[in-house]
Amino acid sequence: MNFIPRTAALLAALACAPAAWAISLQDAQQAMQAHNPDLRAAALELRGAQGDAMTAALRPAPELSLGSSKFSPKHGIGSGRWQDKRLDSTLGLGWTWERGGKRSLRMRQADALVEAAGLDMLDAQRRQQVALNEAYFGLKAAQETLDIAEANRRSSAQQMDAAARQVSSGAMAPVDRARLAVDDLAVADAAREAALDLRDARHVLGLLLGRDDSNTLSADDPWPDAGSAADARAFDPQQRSDLRAAHSRLAAADAAVALARSERRRDIQLGVEAEREPTDINGVTWGMSVTIPLGGPSRARGGIQRAEADRDAAALELLALQRQAWAELDQLQAAAQSAAQRRQAYEGLHADSARRASEGMELAYRRGAASLTDLLDARRSWREFEAALIQARADHAIALARWNAATSVAQGDIP
Repeated sequence: MNFIPRTAALLAALACAPAAWAISLQDAQQAMQAHNPDLRAAALELRGAQGDAMTAALRPAPELSLGSSKFSPKHGIGSGRWQDKRLDSTLGLGWTWERGGKRSLRMRQADALVEAAGLDMLDAQRRQQVALNEAYFGLKAAQETLDIAEANRRSSAQQMDAAARQVSSGAMAPVDRARLAVDDLAVADAAREAALDLRDARHVLGLLLGRDDSNTLSADDPWPDAGSAADARAFDPQQRSDLRAAHSRLAAADAAVALARSERRRDIQLGVEAEREPTDINGVTWGMSVTIPLGGPSRARGGIQRAEADRDAAALELLALQRQAWAELDQLQAAAQSAAQRRQAYEGLHADSARRASEGMELAYRRGAASLTDLLDARRSWREFEAALIQARADHAIALARWNAATSVAQGDIP
């Protein structure tokens, strides 16, 4: 009697439910390149460094001056045309002559910082690529975990219904049904936890993609090939973008030291001025000026010390990064190989055979050939195996992505 209204309600609910957005890893990479906030921040940093380089290449601008030095409040400026006023006027133009190669040193420092910013952007892309793989395959693992948890929950609910009928008919003791109820609660809790983990995984991937709504994200790509492992390729960490950026920052620091030392050679300002004095000389007189700042070379000592300290800090950072890169390569290679072996070991157990063994225990229990304790132990073992298999696949995919990112040379033109 109520079949038609229930069917209509179900169809309406399905129509209103948001459709899942199944995204491939390649599509996720493109979306991250376009909308990831960290990558956009790195691009803005590069843009600012390029602006600094444009400023560093500028020569000192000429200075125009206009003034008067003989204005008397008592007599005023007089009457008549402006040429007849009792007011002299001076027009001057000055240039600063930079000595010590300051402009070329500024340009060398700025160019090195632009190169470092561009390499930092490439390194940010490499690190975000690792984060994307972790989030993507974390989402895939959460999806599969939820599917299994929901299937276990439905199966447990059916078994509880069957147990209730058996208790009413006297075929099962109430204490056995209570033990099944405890196991049913554990299965339900696992399903709820899996749903929360899936929600969290979608938010993590959505943040990397720059999406405001991530509730419909779904990882569509299959797991990487189980035979994929970290090959012992010959790779020089010096080719990595983060170490190349550290070299560029060290070059910029060397240029900064040379620029600070060039301050010991004082700049000279040259000036040309035209003065009109209507009362003394009928016409315009010309003059020249040379301005040299006073003070000895010791005035630049503090700036030189600061620049040398910054250069030593950059060299120390480069050395630390080199050591960290070698250690990271060794750790990532070992982790990738271990994850591949673990996945192959779990998949070698043949999930179908393990499932049939669990179903065989169910059949044996129904026929009285196995105890309830054996049945519950078999169920728990099967659920643990399913979770461990998914985690092994996710760990292998993430470890492989980390290794590939660590041994890849980021290529790209600096915009």
